[in-house]
Amino acid sequence: MSIPVTARLDESVVEALDQAVNAGLAPTRGAAVARAVSDWLSLHGEQAITESYRCRYEESDPDQEALIGDLAAFSIAACLAGTEL
Repeated sequence: MSIPVTARLDESVVEALDQAVNAGLAPTRGAAVARAVSDWLSLHGEQAITESYRCRYEESDPDQEALIGDLAAFSIAACLAGTEL
């Protein structure tokens, strides 16, 4: 089900929509606008996800880095202790 939405567009945008419809790129003005809005929402949703991952994984957490260092040192010490038996 679709819901009608009213929007004001510049004359140049409406002319471009009419040209797209006349060229067969979209069946109607509304279809072109609906597709553009859908594409915009999809793009910005993907950008938000990408930005979220970038923020989460790009910047290292000092506490996590220290824990990894401690675990590595413990593992190396355990391996060396096991070879000296």
